[in-house]
Amino acid sequence: MIQRLETVGSKVQEKTWDDGSEHDDVTAIYVSFTDDRVRDFCVDYITDGQSENGLYKTPLSPNFTMTFNINHRENEYLQSFEGYFDGGTIRALQFKTNLKVSQMMGYIYGTKFSLAVDGKKIIGFHGSFSNYYPSLESLGAYFTGIAPTRMEARGGKGGTKWDDGSPDHEGVTKIEIRSGVEGIQYIKFEYVINGKTKHGPIRGRSGKGIPLPLFEINHFKNEYLVSVDGYYNEGSGIIQGLQFKTNINTSEMMGFEIGKRFSIASPGKKITGFHGYAGKNLNSLGAYFQTLPITKLEVQGNGSNFNWDDGAYDGVRKVYVYHDSNYVNSIAFDYENSGRVVTRKHGTNNGKVNQEKEFVVNFPNEYITSVGGTFVDRGGITSLTFKTSKGRISPTYGTLSNGSHTKLVLENNGCALVGFYGSSYGLINSLGAYFSPTPPPPAGEKLEALGGSNDGDGSASWDDGSNFDGVRKIYIGKGEVSIAFVKFLYNKDSAVVIGADHGSNTLHGVEEFELDYPSEYITTVEGNYDIVHGSDDLNVILMLRFKTNKRTSPAFGFGKISSFVHHKKGYKIVGFHGISGNMLQQIGVHVLPITDEASTSN
Repeated sequence: MIQRLETVGSKVQEKTWDDGSEHDDVTAIYVSFTDDRVRDFCVDYITDGQSENGLYKTPLSPNFTMTFNINHRENEYLQSFEGYFDGGTIRALQFKTNLKVSQMMGYIYGTKFSLAVDGKKIIGFHGSFSNYYPSLESLGAYFTGIAPTRMEARGGKGGTKWDDGSPDHEGVTKIEIRSGVEGIQYIKFEYVINGKTKHGPIRGRSGKGIPLPLFEINHFKNEYLVSVDGYYNEGSGIIQGLQFKTNINTSEMMGFEIGKRFSIASPGKKITGFHGYAGKNLNSLGAYFQTLPITKLEVQGNGSNFNWDDGAYDGVRKVYVYHDSNYVNSIAFDYENSGRVVTRKHGTNNGKVNQEKEFVVNFPNEYITSVGGTFVDRGGITSLTFKTSKGRISPTYGTLSNGSHTKLVLENNGCALVGFYGSSYGLINSLGAYFSPTPPPPAGEKLEALGGSNDGDGSASWDDGSNFDGVRKIYIGKGEVSIAFVKFLYNKDSAVVIGADHGSNTLHGVEEFELDYPSEYITTVEGNYDIVHGSDDLNVILMLRFKTNKRTSPAFGFGKISSFVHHKKGYKIVGFHGISGNMLQQIGVHVLPITDEASTSN
């Protein structure tokens, strides 16, 4: 259903215009403005799948024009706009999609306004303009609903189809599971609809079983469900275990971590509903997703008439801070904008280049999660500190010696900082920020396990996964004639993750290879394998050797000549997988693109 919102701005409308609502999406917006008003306005649409170039609403002028592009091919759509008007004229406009926010286009002065409808997108504009004194007088919009993205059910076969639906769901707030002898017996969800909770029906069989711990999601604190991991039995077609992850918490594994693994997730989106198949037990699970909105946190500090707003981008690459002994005089940011770097600077450094300080963020592997600082009432910001997703904290830029201070904190749990806004008059008076859902990790690659046999008594495949930042330490246990076991210590978000033992214990000693993490990383794994007689005549790994960006390890095991190599140019090894029984039979790796880790480790 299409909804028409009336114009905001001047009530005395000289010449009206209306683009109508027969469009699929908005693809580009053009705004030109002078020192004190928005003059020209134009919109490009997609109609019936075809591009439709818009017309300027006032005579095209040579004034400064800004363009805001919206990539509908990547499921980006226009959600809302806001701005300022005064004296019958719109002074500034800013547009927000589900993925980014434009700069404030124009002069930030007058009465603030906004047009938005929760859960809907803009597909057309209408408004009025003045020809006598060329300017945009008012602006309204047409809104329509946004269909959630449906991910097909994952898991086993069998059961009867069920669907909780999602059109009106805002999120999931409670998950109840009962486990039985064969696997997950039933699942039940509680949803949020129009701010109120609603119980969904039981999906499966409500008989005897073991109730598992309830998993609750606090939507009042902006917590939302982002993914589900699970396991199912390929023979019975029954889900064995489920684990749920929000932007803040992760549930325990509910049920058993056995069988074939599956995952339900869509980067940058939240789960708002479920569907699947169930009979006497839960057979499969699918989900509905909605794009998470960008959040604009309130500005902190002291306001001034010189406001600025950078909008929201993909992320922040670098922060420049200029300060003297009293205040932060100016600040600049390098933003990532669809593969290009955009720099925005605010305030005045008064020629004090020697006071410039830089904080580099290793985007996209790292992003800013919070900003701390202090400011003085009726003055400006006196200090700033930045924290990243890797647990790094910048030095304190500025000073705490200028009298009484008020704390400044910009943070949104589970989100990445993607843009700044604020005010400045000779120095930085105030600061606010935009946050978006945590971006997905860079795409990794799994290289096939190499080595000896892939079967044998007690042989089993294993996989430590790829969700690590790097490898910190390797343990290699030698048997009588081959490698008996391996074990890896990984790093994830500044924490050490201990991997499982792969293989069997040995009485012949354990050797270690420790890396100078994070400046050192593994680039290559070499090894050899051969038949070991008397143990089902298996081909097993005899030797392993590791190369890093700084050195080569000794050859661990037996022999020095390599018969296989794991290496991909421009990538580093961040995880391992393989096959082992009483001995290590095969080994494979997970790799990620190499970035300048050293520049962000200090």
